[in-house]
Amino acid sequence: MKNQDIHIGIVGAGNIGFAIYQLLVSTGEKYKVSIADQIENKNVFISEDHYVKLKVTIPTYEGESTQFNEFVSDKTLIINALPFHQNINLYKACRESNVAYFDLSEDDALDKYIAQLLSDKEEIPFTMPHCGLAPGMSSIIANDLIKQVENPQNVKIRVGALSQNATNKLRYYTSWSGEGLVNEYLGDCQIVKKGKADIVQALTGYEKITIDGREYEAFNTSGGIGSLARTLAENDFSGNIDYKTLRRIGHHDYVDFLFNDLQLDQSSLTEIFKTCIPQTRKDEVVLYASVGNENEDALSYYKVFRPTSINGRYFSAIEYTTAIGLLAMVELYVDEMLPQTGYIKQEDANWKDVLKTMYGSYYREG
Repeated sequence: MKNQDIHIGIVGAGNIGFAIYQLLVSTGEKYKVSIADQIENKNVFISEDHYVKLKVTIPTYEGESTQFNEFVSDKTLIINALPFHQNINLYKACRESNVAYFDLSEDDALDKYIAQLLSDKEEIPFTMPHCGLAPGMSSIIANDLIKQVENPQNVKIRVGALSQNATNKLRYYTSWSGEGLVNEYLGDCQIVKKGKADIVQALTGYEKITIDGREYEAFNTSGGIGSLARTLAENDFSGNIDYKTLRRIGHHDYVDFLFNDLQLDQSSLTEIFKTCIPQTRKDEVVLYASVGNENEDALSYYKVFRPTSINGRYFSAIEYTTAIGLLAMVELYVDEMLPQTGYIKQEDANWKDVLKTMYGSYYREG
C-alpha cells in the first residue's frame, strides 16, 4: 500500500485519540487521516477538514452499529479510541465493511465476541485489540524475552503510569482515565501458575520491588496482560506469569480501603478518581519485564518514559507511550509485516520488527 492511498480513521477524540491524531498528522507520512467523535467543541488543533461529528451515542453492547457505518466504510483501517462500552458496536461496523480494526482496550467482552465468531468459522477482517502500552508493547517485549530463555519459568511484567510529584496520601495524581483506572482496580486478572491459566482478584499479590535502585509496590490489576497469559497456557508453557501495576509505596493501602473495606460501588469510585484526585501532565511511565528459569538466569527490559516533544508537539508520558505502541502496529500492518486478515495478538508481532518502525523505535532501551 502506498501512503497516499491509506485513509486512517480514528474514532474518539479524547486524550489518547487526539495524541494519535497529532502524531499522524505531524510526521509527514502523507496518510489521509480523519477523526470522529460526538463532541460539539472539538480540540482547536484538530483540522476542520479532518473532523467528523458522530450523531448518536449508543451506550450498550446490544445497540446497533449504524452510527459508525458511514464513517468506517471508506477507510483503510480504524483506530478505536472510544470508551470500552462502544467496542463491539464499532467492531461490527468494521466487520461489515471489511476494514482493519485496532483498539487500545482491555475489554474482555469484545474478545469473547470475536472468539464466538471464530468458533463459528466466520470470516473477520484484520483485528488487533489490546494495542498500546499495557496491554500492547509490554506483552511484545515479555514474549521476546521468553523466546530467549531456555525453559522460562518466571515471567514478570510490571508497568506504572505515575505522577512525578504528589503531595496526597495516595502518592498519586491521575494522568489518564479515572474510569479506566477504576476498571483496572476492579476487574479479574489473568495469570499462569505452573503452566495453568488462572484468575485472581485485582489488588491482590502485593509485593515490594526495587528496580534500578528505585523502590515501588506492585499488585495485580486487570487487563494489562492482554492475551499473553492465555497464549502461553495454550502452548506448553510450564511456568508462571503475572502482570502487576507499579505504584509509589503507600498507595495500595488507601485504594484497598476504598475498594474493599468500604466496598463502594463502581460509579462512586469512578466519581472519586475523576473529580477528587488531582490530574497531572508531569508524569512518568515505568516499564519493566523479566524472564528467568529454574537456574534464576534472567533477562530483563527496563525503561522510564517522561513527557517529551515529538515533531514539535508536547506529549505526556502516558499519551505517547500508548499512542506510539498502537501506531507501531499500524506501521507493521501497512508495511505488510503482519498478516492482513484475521485475529492478530500483540505477541504475534516480532519485537525486532517493532523497533525498526518509526514509532516503535521510541521503546529502545537507553
